[in-house]
Amino acid sequence: MEYFDMRKMSVNLWRNAAGETREICTFPPAKRDFYWRASIASIAANGEFSLFPCMERIVTLLEGGEMFLESADRFNHTLKPLQPFAFAADRWLKRN
Repeated sequence: MEYFDMRKMSVNLWRNAAGETREICTFPPAKRDFYWRASIASIAANGEFSLFPCMERIVTLLEGGEMFLESADRFNHTLKPLQPFAFAADRWLKRN
């Protein structure tokens, strides 16, 4: 098992500037076209999630209160702390 210190991990800003990500690991390593990725993100503002065609996204709130998600096709979901939620990463979804 490998331990990591979030304070020492590099930070990548989101394309929409609504948050930042600290990448824990990817497979294959150091590839933009990954098969899977584990990361910890901080959300600073409402906005759209990045699209990742042919991928599934699993989101788990690690801290803070509930977060409301909505999509153009009227799909809505309220994220609750420590309850994983999976959805297609090529689906347009935003945080409000």
